[in-house]
Amino acid sequence: MPFFLLSIFGAWPAGAGAWMREHGTGFLSYSGVYQETGKLDGSVYLEYGLRPKLTLGAKVDMDMTYGRAGNGTGFLFLRKPILIKEREYKIAYELGIGSTFGDNSESLLRTVLSYGRGIKAWDRYGWLAIDGTVEWALGDGPDTLKLDTTFGLTLNDRFKVMMQMFVSDTDGETGPTLAPSIIWQPRPKAPSFVVGIEGKDGVLALKLGMWRSF
Repeated sequence: MPFFLLSIFGAWPAGAGAWMREHGTGFLSYSGVYQETGKLDGSVYLEYGLRPKLTLGAKVDMDMTYGRAGNGTGFLFLRKPILIKEREYKIAYELGIGSTFGDNSESLLRTVLSYGRGIKAWDRYGWLAIDGTVEWALGDGPDTLKLDTTFGLTLNDRFKVMMQMFVSDTDGETGPTLAPSIIWQPRPKAPSFVVGIEGKDGVLALKLGMWRSF
């Protein structure tokens, strides 16, 4: 496999966006975001390549401030490619079902349209991913719109850098988040470790995570 493909596939963000998981392989990630206000959020993400053109996954995001699962959301989803011949970019869609949990429980429908492509910058290879998401509330709760943009770059065999911008809108309240991070993989096939910061509404947070392919 060409090096530029390895640089992309070896450092997908926790959500692989437009890229399908290779048949028979999986990906698992954990992350925690600790805000300077004392709030702690935890996330778990899992996906598996059931077929060459079908990836299944699950994701859970929750408040862990008090050392246990608080309010959060969970989804099961599938990803399929939108086939476009002879293009340098990829497009895929996701459909998912889920629910909020904690103080309130409401069924949710999740739809995602993703764009991704390999890039080259400053003689280094990386990737660009753009994901548009709508989480539809099936009850009385508000819908949530999200637009996530990720720019990643491979520095060498062990280190990669990533800049992400998340924009979400819930019931008319819009909040952008900037999240630079560095990814360290100590050796081939070993788990990767993510360290970064997030900034939203003037509040900074430390992000720690681990990615593992299997």
